[in-house]
Amino acid sequence: MKIVVKLSLFVLLLSLAACKESFVNVDNPGAISTASYPGTIADLEQLLAGAYSTQHAPNLYGHNMLAKNTYLWDHTTDLSWQGTTTWIQLAQNNSQVNDSFLQGTWQDLWRGVQRCNTLLAGIETFSAKANAADAASANLIKGQTLYLRAWYYFYLTSQWGESFLVDGQGGDKMGVPIITKTSSSLPETQVARATVKQCWDFIISDLKAAETILNGKTWTGATDKYKVGGWGVKAFLGKVYVYTQDWANAKTYLADVVTNSGKSLVPFDTYKTMFNAQSEFNSESLIELNLNIDMTYRGTDDRSMGSSIGMVIAPTFVGPTGGQAASAWSNVFPHAKNIARFGFNLGHYFPAGTATANIANVDKSYITKSVAARTNKTVDPRLWVSCLQPYVDSMIVLGVKQPISHYLDISEIDMEAWSFRKYINLAGTEGEVNMANGDNILWLRLADIYLLYAETLTHTGDNATALEYVNKVRRRAYGYAVNTASAVDYKTLTDQTSAPDAVLKNDPLKYERWAELFGEGHWWFDVCRWKIGDKEAAYYQRVRGGAIQWEPTDYAQPIPINEITSNVSMKQNPGY
Repeated sequence: MKIVVKLSLFVLLLSLAACKESFVNVDNPGAISTASYPGTIADLEQLLAGAYSTQHAPNLYGHNMLAKNTYLWDHTTDLSWQGTTTWIQLAQNNSQVNDSFLQGTWQDLWRGVQRCNTLLAGIETFSAKANAADAASANLIKGQTLYLRAWYYFYLTSQWGESFLVDGQGGDKMGVPIITKTSSSLPETQVARATVKQCWDFIISDLKAAETILNGKTWTGATDKYKVGGWGVKAFLGKVYVYTQDWANAKTYLADVVTNSGKSLVPFDTYKTMFNAQSEFNSESLIELNLNIDMTYRGTDDRSMGSSIGMVIAPTFVGPTGGQAASAWSNVFPHAKNIARFGFNLGHYFPAGTATANIANVDKSYITKSVAARTNKTVDPRLWVSCLQPYVDSMIVLGVKQPISHYLDISEIDMEAWSFRKYINLAGTEGEVNMANGDNILWLRLADIYLLYAETLTHTGDNATALEYVNKVRRRAYGYAVNTASAVDYKTLTDQTSAPDAVLKNDPLKYERWAELFGEGHWWFDVCRWKIGDKEAAYYQRVRGGAIQWEPTDYAQPIPINEITSNVSMKQNPGY
């Protein structure tokens, strides 16, 4: 047998050697030639669309973002499903180097960087030969691409940088590699980590360049309203300056956005549904990730126009037998300690001695007290913007209104076990939209800017104005006029909040950032830059899978093991 195989291989080699060169060196007739592409503005727009769409790639806002990273690290969620050990460990602040969710997010962020670098190179080649009108259009595309590259680096640096910049310290710690061109050989991929300061300086440099190009630019057309404009870039710069504690520049940029952008907080009735595909690109929105229901491809598919975030956080409802039923995967639910932080302390809905979670067992007095608390606003109204309350709220299932249930698979009847409300389909189940939800992500909005501005003012000697901007956000939450003093105003920056815990009880600025932006993916980064991870861990204590295991190195996530093994210049973060 071995002789036959060897002879056969010899004959094959002789036959290949006898072939004409044109036969063995076949060009791919479908391949795009870089000599002619991109050759038009339409080509550049096509590449730009790819750079934008990577923001909702499967491992970013297409699926992993929120419920499979920041929601876990900052304990926005607890886990109903206990089937994946590394998922539980993420929620325990015990991330693993082999975690597939982290690996996917790392890869898709770098894919975004690569697409931006490819586009920037194409713009330079195209612009060198373009007429004046096309060169101007290409320059606007360049401005957006620089913004996008900064966006991807923002997440790479915030999640994997060894430290934030705190009180002038941390800049010399390890950031991530800075890569500005596509690699053409393996050695070019072996890039060491830059410092944290170098990474933030790179982000600021890209945003400053984008600001120059896009200054005064707004996009209003139906086909391009998703594009970032001048005010979005300025707002992002202001946020980055806060994150780097450059208070002078933060004040300049945030004040400009607050005063001159023309943006305003929407009324409460608009606010409470704007995370559910209603009032998109409204007066409060500065940067919005555009999504559409996609009945062809799920959000976990690169080709999808929607997001499957809602699939993971989907509510549970009262099923035909009176127990809990899933409306999609329904894997995670709001951590019980979050319900208390909003000021909801009415006890639990099942009477003493109840053995199972069932609508037939619900304490009627609980329902009465809950409705009264919502009506009288004795509990922060943003609780019901962010969450759906079991046996009080409802959802639509195949056109029929069904009560929200005690969350699926939660056997602990003394646990609140609410459902999420932001970024879910309010008109039906996630299955009815093919697990490809079209709710736009309000990535940066004016309420966030107001609170960042207030924080900046506390560091630049103007506590009175800082308090006013904190109160503007609070007033809207309670339905008051934003710019007029109200009955719910904080009197000082150490006034009592709705929270019962030491971290937020007497810190209105921190509380308002937590409550206003709950479920939007910002709190983890606040925890990191304020270095309050140990205090947060002490408050939340545990998730259903076990005790939280906080260590000082947990502010930075582990570099995925695949990256460590493929890039000899890559060093792992401490603690992993």
